[in-house]
Amino acid sequence: MKAFIPLFLADVREFVRDRSALFWTAAFPVMFIFIFGVIFSGGDDISFSIGLVNEDGPGGEQLVESFQAIEVFEITTGTLEDELAALKDGDRAAVIVIPSGTGSTLARVVNTGGGNPAPASVSLSVYYDPANQNRAQIVLNIIDKVVSGMNQGITGTTPVLTIDPQQVVASDLRNIDYLLPGILAMSLMQLGLFGTAGPLVSLREKGVLRRMGATPLSRTTLLSTQVAFRIVLALCQAALLIGVGMLAFNVRVELANLPLIVLVVLFGAGMFVTLGYFLSTLANTEEALQGIVALPNFLFMFLSGIFFPVDMMPEWIRPVVDIIPLTYLGDLLRKTMLEAGSYYSALTSVLVLGGWLLVSALLALRFFRWGQQG
Repeated sequence: MKAFIPLFLADVREFVRDRSALFWTAAFPVMFIFIFGVIFSGGDDISFSIGLVNEDGPGGEQLVESFQAIEVFEITTGTLEDELAALKDGDRAAVIVIPSGTGSTLARVVNTGGGNPAPASVSLSVYYDPANQNRAQIVLNIIDKVVSGMNQGITGTTPVLTIDPQQVVASDLRNIDYLLPGILAMSLMQLGLFGTAGPLVSLREKGVLRRMGATPLSRTTLLSTQVAFRIVLALCQAALLIGVGMLAFNVRVELANLPLIVLVVLFGAGMFVTLGYFLSTLANTEEALQGIVALPNFLFMFLSGIFFPVDMMPEWIRPVVDIIPLTYLGDLLRKTMLEAGSYYSALTSVLVLGGWLLVSALLALRFFRWGQQG
């Protein structure tokens, strides 16, 4: 334990002297958040095109007006045939059908003070395309919340309007709100790819690791100090980016979820730092390493959905998206930071990230070496 603090401070000094690592782990993410913030901090909110079919005529106009008042919905009214055709063409996120007799049923319930028996209820049909299930689940959850509010306004307690419930939470997101968790996830990835693998290869190339390996210093002590330093650095990154997002662009981070956010940051940082340790074993020089980390850095950044929803990507590339760890880290951060709609369950994200962490750790331990290969 006596060696831990001196080694930790040595890691800090080494990191501060490495301008490349400083850029990728601190300056680059902040630059990203400012560039995207300036571009997307205007009034352009994420919205969904919804088809609305009113089969009840004047009796259903009150519901039509209620759905039109939802800011995240761009409502288009039409016939069932036309709206379903638009849904199949990808021009609608969902189609809501208000069935005939809805207005009279609601009127009876209101007149009796909500005391009508169970048959006095209306089921709103909601059509969606299974090929765009992620987007549809978010929309269905918003509809579910809207309908719950309508029920409260009509009867106070009795559910008159019903739809199938969905286990997804959604909120009104601006583009910059969506981007902030993604940029934080990207910065944690680059902490592993550039802020971990690069310095390790540099130490090995200069012979520092070999000299340290010849001392009584244990491998566990060396690795634990480096991991601890980078975990602290990850928390600093998170605090910096969240602070910039909240202060400069008014991103509404759920501070009540701060313990969960910290856990996700630690988990994601640990996974990518461990991946960085493994990647460092694949190169003898820093120049060789740059080529090795460039490919995953590029693929992870632009195929993980951290900059735009994954359901905007073509279906043929989705299998690749679904195995990228940054996809799940960005999704998990978005869920905890904003309580926004998630494409994967929290359990799925944790299991996938945990799998990457386990495999990376086993490979890093198996191939870690103090000196260069001959």
